[in-house]
Amino acid sequence: MSSFVRPSPAVAPGPRVVSSRPVRSNRATFGKPLRGRDSLLPGATPPGAGEMDLVPPVSREDSFDQAREAIASVCAKRAKKAGKKVRKSSGKALAQLRVAVELPLAADTSVAVAAMVNGACGGGIVGTAVYGNPDAAAYASSKSDGKVEHVSIDQALTSDGCDLARGDGAVALVGVPEDQIGAARRIAELSGARPVVAVNVEWEHAGDGGVTFRNSRGDDAGKTTADEVFANSFSVVYSYLPLAIQGLMGATQEGAVFKCVRGGAPEGSPWRILVKDDEGAYRQVGAMQRRPEQEDLESALYNAAAAQSPVNKGIGVFRGLADKAKDSIPNPFAGLGGGDKK
Repeated sequence: MSSFVRPSPAVAPGPRVVSSRPVRSNRATFGKPLRGRDSLLPGATPPGAGEMDLVPPVSREDSFDQAREAIASVCAKRAKKAGKKVRKSSGKALAQLRVAVELPLAADTSVAVAAMVNGACGGGIVGTAVYGNPDAAAYASSKSDGKVEHVSIDQALTSDGCDLARGDGAVALVGVPEDQIGAARRIAELSGARPVVAVNVEWEHAGDGGVTFRNSRGDDAGKTTADEVFANSFSVVYSYLPLAIQGLMGATQEGAVFKCVRGGAPEGSPWRILVKDDEGAYRQVGAMQRRPEQEDLESALYNAAAAQSPVNKGIGVFRGLADKAKDSIPNPFAGLGGGDKK
């Protein structure tokens, strides 16, 4: 666990974040935190309508519904774009859509994993679910209603129980471990134009479609492997990371890192940092254009705690009164060459 954010004078040490899942570490150089809703990267597509008003789920089923809607929105947008491409007959095919969703699970049992896939990938969005855990694949297949193909990685590669090239809907890669990235890449290749959805995959990636990865390589771009490029090619459309925030006096407060795409480009959707207030409602204390790290979370939470401090509030009021008093005093240097400072 990283150290506390260093406090400024007369301010108590900030809160410590204890997450239910580790925050993924991105070793590349990232951009600056967002300052508001419109503070997106240059050229980025703004978030979809109402996206910034969404709050984290209140139940497991709610998180599945939110993730499913996020997947459906980007898949529908891509299908519409592909249709326009065909009508224009440009001859250049669109790149395969690759998105990722990240949901917390209380346990990695076959039952829990199958429930997650049925909830987050149901509704006809996903036609084939490929599991990193063969036991989870077997269990999900035994409980299947036939609308989704549930197979292991080995089965997918040998067309046992599925046909990746001819199947309908997206292909979900479920809980695929890092040492199986090569196999996952081959599955994506065999899937042709079908969208690929990474569901709780176990390798680290920035979740921005490869932008951070490409920028971090610099002169070494030619040395990257196909597996590295593939692993970093996914854009996160839904991510929910519950947080337990330990305060100075030992009290614990709930929070979350939350991203949920609704219609806009995934890269234009910010990662929001939220905490629950005394009434149990979520309040946003930060937003970033890239995946927050531990230090980012502690800094945002510390600043939020400092803003709520009675001492700091008093200082703010004092400064406000002082500014008003200063503005009421005539400036004897006004008009004499730079005396007024805007």
